[in-house]
Amino acid sequence: MEIWRYTLKSWSQAQADRYHGTLVAEIEALASGLRKGRPSTVRSGLIKRTCGSHVIWYRDLPDRLEVIRILHSAQDTERHLHD
Repeated sequence: MEIWRYTLKSWSQAQADRYHGTLVAEIEALASGLRKGRPSTVRSGLIKRTCGSHVIWYRDLPDRLEVIRILHSAQDTERHLHD
């Protein structure tokens, strides 16, 4: 995961492991229904949930949660979520 590698390079392995664990836990909470996101105003059909400095973009399908992208909050959303 590129986020883990960036965090490792910028801070430490311990921080990279913690942040990665936070992202995974958030995705699991979304999949289990413990957390909810907000509908996207950028791309129809997508839902977004902020986690730390990132935004998880996903679809909540009947049989699974489909993660589309995890973007840093400063990234150009429209550019990275093109059809």
